[in-house]
Amino acid sequence: MSNNKLSVIVLAAGLGTRMKSDYPKVLHKFDGVPLIIRVLKTALSLNPDKAIVVVGHKADDVESFVLKWLQNINTATEVVFVRQKLLKGSGRAVLESLESVSVSDSVMILSGDVPLIKESTLNKMSDKFFRTRCDCIVLSCHVEDAKTYGRIIRDDKSNFKAIVEASDADSDQLLIKEINSGIYIFRTKILKKALSSLKPQGPKKEYYLTDCISYIYSNRGKTELYRIKDEIQITGVNSKKELSDLYMRSVKRKIEQLYEEGVNIVDPENIYISMESKIGKDTTIYPGVVIRGETKIGKSCVIGPYCVIEDCEIDSGSEIKPFSCLYSSKAGENVNIGPFSHLRPETVLSQRAKVGNFSEVKKSFIGKGSKVPHLSYIGDTYMGEKVNIGAGTITCNYDGVKKNKTYIDDEAFIGSNTNLVAPVKVGKRALIGAGSTITEDVPEGSLALARARQVIKYRRKK
Repeated sequence: MSNNKLSVIVLAAGLGTRMKSDYPKVLHKFDGVPLIIRVLKTALSLNPDKAIVVVGHKADDVESFVLKWLQNINTATEVVFVRQKLLKGSGRAVLESLESVSVSDSVMILSGDVPLIKESTLNKMSDKFFRTRCDCIVLSCHVEDAKTYGRIIRDDKSNFKAIVEASDADSDQLLIKEINSGIYIFRTKILKKALSSLKPQGPKKEYYLTDCISYIYSNRGKTELYRIKDEIQITGVNSKKELSDLYMRSVKRKIEQLYEEGVNIVDPENIYISMESKIGKDTTIYPGVVIRGETKIGKSCVIGPYCVIEDCEIDSGSEIKPFSCLYSSKAGENVNIGPFSHLRPETVLSQRAKVGNFSEVKKSFIGKGSKVPHLSYIGDTYMGEKVNIGAGTITCNYDGVKKNKTYIDDEAFIGSNTNLVAPVKVGKRALIGAGSTITEDVPEGSLALARARQVIKYRRKK
């Protein structure tokens, strides 16, 4: 964004009655992430002086969710909440915000239900706002079907003069294909004057923020537009069907982009890929795959059928076999995962590592060439290179109070059906006999056996 600073207001107070839900509209998820979080994340990426979230319907739920999210991110921006007392339109929401919170000399206004607006678009819009020294700028969009969007009205010199809601537009105005996105930047002092002039409109007696444009124009203020042609960026969500439709539009667009970048997609009608994901050329994606969040997949990978991959990094040449689930994990080059594997957050697999069928790994580091082939649980573990984990092995990381670490050094061999009771260390090239329960450290190069001696007793004959 420009060196000129501004504050951001995110409108998230609406009832969302068309969602037919017990949850507030802005907490409904788009591609696994609540609408309000998507918008707020984009807003914070602009590094504004302050971010104000206007809440109303089920305000406690929205505030608590946003606050919890904020605890897990790094931002220098102060985020505050304003509870809209009178739910009478966007104009009233902004007025109550400016009365409650001091903001910068300029303020950007976003809707909390527009999940696909791009940071780059907002940056270009703000750059034009400061460059032209205007009093307000509106993000407009050229569309083929204007639907119920507000129309952009220009004067006889093509200057932007007003926004007319579709319900109030005449037959000529309804033919206009340039529409209002609901995203604005205002000079704060001028906005306050415009808001104080608003009158309730329509059957619901609401205060329309769009009427501020007419006020500024009529009082010889300078109004500008930043126009785009990408309608998907400014599409809002008002119902569950609209939420689903917008998601499928974004998936279709992403698939077309991936084709252009050289990705092999076997069945485009049956995969779901986030807009934010990045996938290298010659990677093959099979049907039923769900890729969410900011996932990065390298070149020449194979993603087998019905895998779920969320916020992961997978390097080139790796294969994810069918029915595997990966979350917030990293995999190096030529890693082999699955089928039916589960990588939980903070798992790191080094080059040529393997996690096989029905194995689960959580918050662990697996070294180069190490193998967890099948039916094992590895949690809170550091594993060196060329380690072999036998079937049925468990790192017992939880003692009922806290999680403890297991350390397995290079080239150790863990026999099948072994329990490693953390905290415990297994040395280099150590061998643990099958069926052992290990509660003490195992020295380098040693053999550890921890099981009862087999006893055979013959049964009496009847």
